[in-house]
Amino acid sequence: MGVDAYVATLAWLYRLEARRGVDLELARVQRAAAALGHPERAAPTFHVAGTNGKGSTAAMIAAMLAADGVRVGLYTSPHLVSFRERIVVAGEPIAEEAVVAGIAAIRAALGPAPGLTCFEITTLLAWEAFRAAAVDAVVLEVGLGGRLDATNIVLPAVTVVTNVDLDHEAWLGATLPAIAREKAGVVKAGVPVVSGAAGAAAAVVAARARTLASPLEVLDRDFTLAPGADGELAYRSPRGSIAPVALALAGDHQRRNAALAIRAVELGARRPPSGAAIRCGLAGVKWPGRLQVVCREPLVLLDGAHNVAGIEALAAAVRARAGGRRVRALFGVMRDKGWQTMLRGLADVASEIVVTRPRQPRSLPPGELAAAAPFSVRVVEDPVAAYRELLAVSAADDVVVVTGSLFLVGDLLPVVDPALAAAADRERAAAVLAGRC
Repeated sequence: MGVDAYVATLAWLYRLEARRGVDLELARVQRAAAALGHPERAAPTFHVAGTNGKGSTAAMIAAMLAADGVRVGLYTSPHLVSFRERIVVAGEPIAEEAVVAGIAAIRAALGPAPGLTCFEITTLLAWEAFRAAAVDAVVLEVGLGGRLDATNIVLPAVTVVTNVDLDHEAWLGATLPAIAREKAGVVKAGVPVVSGAAGAAAAVVAARARTLASPLEVLDRDFTLAPGADGELAYRSPRGSIAPVALALAGDHQRRNAALAIRAVELGARRPPSGAAIRCGLAGVKWPGRLQVVCREPLVLLDGAHNVAGIEALAAAVRARAGGRRVRALFGVMRDKGWQTMLRGLADVASEIVVTRPRQPRSLPPGELAAAAPFSVRVVEDPVAAYRELLAVSAADDVVVVTGSLFLVGDLLPVVDPALAAAADRERAAAVLAGRC
């Protein structure tokens, strides 16, 4: 199947996204899944919700299962460079031909006007791909919220709520309890829940679990992954202990995500992975754009922190790694985020901040950002030019942080890894065809 058909299919999806936007409800996708013969029921599912860390946790669950010989389907969003990243079977992104054929088959089966959103169709495509590949398990990341997210028609083997913080307030509510109610909407009757939520949000998740008689396990109460006396990480749960545990993903927040992931596989797998498989999976997992090191001199970190809590976690990780070295930051953000607070959090560790515009329709123009910023920032409109300028003025012992949006990270990954350029060109062609740029 030619590239043109793939680009045309993506362009159709992106036009649909622009036309329909975010429209949260379950009835449409329930009807569509029924018409397709319920592909969401084909394999046991690990359902992962939360504000931050969903993708990392999902990736770690998939890696541990794969290390134990399980054939895994992994569904995440958004993608960084290629749409194909969203749907992964046994470690391999979905083929272009499968995207084209799968979308065509869904459209043919559902008729010319099923009324579905882009995310709903993509979710159905993932389920169809996993069914066709006869996967043993599916790891499913929630797209937005939980209660009304398209993924929430599944009856999973285990549910994970990584954490709850302010984000997507326009759709989920303006307070932590309100957002927690949306996230906790993924909890199903009798299905085990693994939670990293804290404070008022934790109470909401616990109340939902009690109402539905869903066994609830709470991070640092029922299980933990923490440094022992020798400084090495050790995992402990009612199932036993695993040590030492080494994490491929950097940052203290990833330790919490890893603990949630381990407990999820202990509770949700048909056969809980061995300690060796758990260690192997966590040590080898790859999840780009999360404190990803792409250069050593200067030290360049790409991190898709896209809300206030994410920036706080990033700042703590950068502070620990910088060791007193000068930190420069490149920042680009979506207009619906709490970007002023994010910017202040970044300023706590960075002596210079350059603002730019991710190549995404929802991004905030950097000039508009600079005019309302609480302090002076430098504006470079094009993200690639901004990145290159920042590297040019940085000394070998500086630290350069690129953050604010996964879309910004995706814009720059092909610059630091030319092997991704062809995939980026396909995405760009689809975006142009769809009228997104």
